[in-house]
Amino acid sequence: MTAELDPRHPLVQQIAAEVLRERLPGVPAEFAASLVAAQLRAKFEAMRASRPASTAELLPAGRDDTDEALGYLVVDRSGEELRLVDLAVRADARGRGVASAALGSLTTEADASGRAIGLSVWAGDSAERLYARHGFVRVDPGDAREDAADGYVELRRPPRPSARQSSVCTGDTSTSSSSAQ
Repeated sequence: MTAELDPRHPLVQQIAAEVLRERLPGVPAEFAASLVAAQLRAKFEAMRASRPASTAELLPAGRDDTDEALGYLVVDRSGEELRLVDLAVRADARGRGVASAALGSLTTEADASGRAIGLSVWAGDSAERLYARHGFVRVDPGDAREDAADGYVELRRPPRPSARQSSVCTGDTSTSSSSAQ
């Protein structure tokens, strides 16, 4: 991933617009452009209002490639847990592991800092399967309703201890000191 950017970075906006446009199949271009512009504005204004500390990271097409991005990740690192605010991958890059690689980096970061990751996803969205593969579970799986009142479900991935943390937690004394006595 690349350096942290403002979520309003032009490449982030461009990719977000492409993804929003995909959701309007059959809508004539002259109508779609104004709909996408309005949705884009609302999306990023809401993101800024609810998560002002969030930053974007471009998912580059290749090593050290910042001129072309395959997608982006927006994360708020300011709380006790990391908050995945948005993740988008261009249509022509889907199915190539781009989102999985981004989630892998994020989960490694979370595990290293001992923090969970939270996110919201539209109930029934295929992305929920992707998140499940990376250890995310519904926050309230006992809820009989299939989706939340607003259409979103909350997912969370608890931190996983690193190998070093595991040896300390399990009582492995090969690295312990005498201060515990």
